[in-house]
Amino acid sequence: MLDRAALLPRRRVVLLGVLGVTLASMTACAPAHGTRTPLDEEFSALLPPGALASADAGEPLSVEDQRRGLQRLEAFRKEADGLGARTLRVSFALREPRFGRLLEARGAVAIAPRLDPGIPGEPPGALRMILLGPGGTTALDLWARGRRSRFAVPALDLLHRSDGAPSSSTPSSSPRGLPVDFLRWWLLRPASGELRGYQHADGTNVFVLQDGDARIELATRTPGPIAARRRTWTDARREQLRDEEVVIADRLGCGTIRYAQSSTGLLVTVRCEAEERTPPSQRAFDDPDAPASSPAEETSPPAASDAP
Repeated sequence: MLDRAALLPRRRVVLLGVLGVTLASMTACAPAHGTRTPLDEEFSALLPPGALASADAGEPLSVEDQRRGLQRLEAFRKEADGLGARTLRVSFALREPRFGRLLEARGAVAIAPRLDPGIPGEPPGALRMILLGPGGTTALDLWARGRRSRFAVPALDLLHRSDGAPSSSTPSSSPRGLPVDFLRWWLLRPASGELRGYQHADGTNVFVLQDGDARIELATRTPGPIAARRRTWTDARREQLRDEEVVIADRLGCGTIRYAQSSTGLLVTVRCEAEERTPPSQRAFDDPDAPASSPAEETSPPAASDAP
């Protein structure tokens, strides 16, 4: 359990108006086809030369590369799965792309990768991320469970919900600018997807994965950084790039992560300051908009002792 007061910024807090306007405008920004993220060059430098050539050319893996790639991918998945349910106490630094201002916040992320297993058509797992603003008020609230998600900036009455139902015209369930699908993939099921390419060189494993409508290039080193680039397209034919996202982490688990998005120019640094390896309260993953049948069963945002 976390105390909200402990999450208050020590120096600066999120400027609710600026943050809200930034996030609101992000959903309306059209991505520029072919643009690169601020981390693209650094990501490419982590890859062995020619690592993606075979996958880009559509060449199938050899039997030996398929076997070796699946073996090492499964080992990484087990390592990630071993992190289990947990709560991260984090600090955020967001470089606002329009004016270049640096916005800072503190908050927490509750993660439950195996919540709700066995529901037909629903991937397991849930997460809840809350950022705090002045006086401990909620500046940002992200909830995701299965295919459903909710993104809110209460001070601006900004609210977006998704039931995760796929669309033939827009394969991704998240609006442009909101990295909900990426966060779900990175925090709940990293390395998920069908193996389409693999190379090992200079101590680096490079996996090319197909996860729904997204193509993901994942690079891992032990020890060393973990990096991923996720691309989605505007339609099933992949005629136009919809978005590109890159994440570079100094380690698996509690560490420093940098995230960049091509459609908005957003650059975010997240530093994990503390980790609680006990399962978060189940209330943290209740749908914030679900009607309460009685006061005792009320599913409003978690109380101070239960907040992620």
